[in-house]
Amino acid sequence: MPIKIGSAEKALSYRSIMRVVVVFLALFFIYLVRDVLALLFVSVIFAAAIDPWVDWFKKRKVPRAISILFIYVLLIGVFSLIVVMLVPAMAEQIVQIVNNIPDYYEKISVGIHTLRERAGDSAAAVSSDSVVSTLQTLSTTLAQATKSIFVTVTSIFGGILSLFVVLVMTFYISVEEDGLKKFLKYLVPGKQRHYVMDLVDRMQMKVGLWLRGQLLLCFVVGILVYFGLLFLGVKYALLLALVAGILEIIPYLGPLLSGLIAVLVVSSDSWTKIVFVAALYLIVQQLENQVIVPKIMQRMVGLNPIVVIMVILIGVKLGGVVGGLLGVPVAAAISVYFDDILKERHEKEAAN
Repeated sequence: MPIKIGSAEKALSYRSIMRVVVVFLALFFIYLVRDVLALLFVSVIFAAAIDPWVDWFKKRKVPRAISILFIYVLLIGVFSLIVVMLVPAMAEQIVQIVNNIPDYYEKISVGIHTLRERAGDSAAAVSSDSVVSTLQTLSTTLAQATKSIFVTVTSIFGGILSLFVVLVMTFYISVEEDGLKKFLKYLVPGKQRHYVMDLVDRMQMKVGLWLRGQLLLCFVVGILVYFGLLFLGVKYALLLALVAGILEIIPYLGPLLSGLIAVLVVSSDSWTKIVFVAALYLIVQQLENQVIVPKIMQRMVGLNPIVVIMVILIGVKLGGVVGGLLGVPVAAAISVYFDDILKERHEKEAAN
């Protein structure tokens, strides 16, 4: 006997298929415009970061538009001053490091040969050829990574024009109080509107806290490393401190990489200086883990370091360097929603 499918079941089946198709098309559309969405998300992050400053000016009767423009001028001025002060010295130090690469290789080879003579047969497995191969691989990897960074930044931001677009979008998001939430009101159903508005507000706050906290953390670590290297008499203190500050965005791995780079750079000096430089980075990392991070990042964001590393790796896989940088604020925003889910589940379990 043939099974007859009722009209209600057919309608339900067609509706389910249409939902799947709509979701697939939406995801495909998001994939096509991912670069534009990246710019939009960067604008939202910037808007969330400067929002407390705009509110501070508003309390003093300064219009939001004037406040935002003043903040732009201030930030651009500070950035330009930093570039003018640091770029010439950094360029000189980079040239010096490149010119000293043969000297680094020669002294490392001599040091390894001396260690092999002292250790005897137990160190026979260590060969200068393997060291050369490792150094060449590291050099190639760093060159490819540097090229990837510039290619990714160029493709995503498109130079000055796209940066201008980000500033303009940030301006329009910030110039109207609660502008983003007002826009979302047209997209969210009435029953969910109040919760979504509150959720967006908390997401913006957390992302803004993350950005301000991360910049402060990078700055503090860079300053500590810079003065520590100056005290130890390291030649390229400015460049190494900048590297330490930039890599600070990667938990655990960042400080480790910056420390290895510093040890490699001073490897042509005495063993005493190598030990002192390694000890400096170890002290800074311990100070960071025990004092700086709990005071700055944990209170502001509260993301698990393992989660941060995972989202950075996923972001790099999906969107290159820029994707890795955007991974943490995206995770910070999403974590607010998951916190609500866990809170609701715990409340239900407590009620039962």
